[in-house]
Amino acid sequence: MIGIWMLRISAVYMVIGLVLGLAMGISGDFLLSSVHAHLSLLGWTTMSITGFVYVLFPACCRSRLAALHCWGHNIGLPVMMASLTLYTLGHKSAEKAIGAGSTIVLLSLLVFTANLFLNGRTDPPQ
Repeated sequence: MIGIWMLRISAVYMVIGLVLGLAMGISGDFLLSSVHAHLSLLGWTTMSITGFVYVLFPACCRSRLAALHCWGHNIGLPVMMASLTLYTLGHKSAEKAIGAGSTIVLLSLLVFTANLFLNGRTDPPQ
């Protein structure tokens, strides 16, 4: 179920990234382009790919590592995006929160990688 959940959440990030991109295009103000890029790559692309991996490799999905990855990614990414937005808008004190959110996302993706190596061969792709 984590795979489907990740796919659904990734679709939400896709919509947010698209709306932000459209708003920047209409306004001609591309100040938040780094936020748009991170939403699209870490929110939509990375999360959907990991979701598909969990769907294709049920043993990975059943592992506790999948839940750890899912929670880490979905806690770290909003923190990272909100603080990156604030930082880009001039709130330099948000820099530490960017680092914290980024670190949580990185650690969660390391957990995903470990899960894939440990459990990815247990079940053949369906």
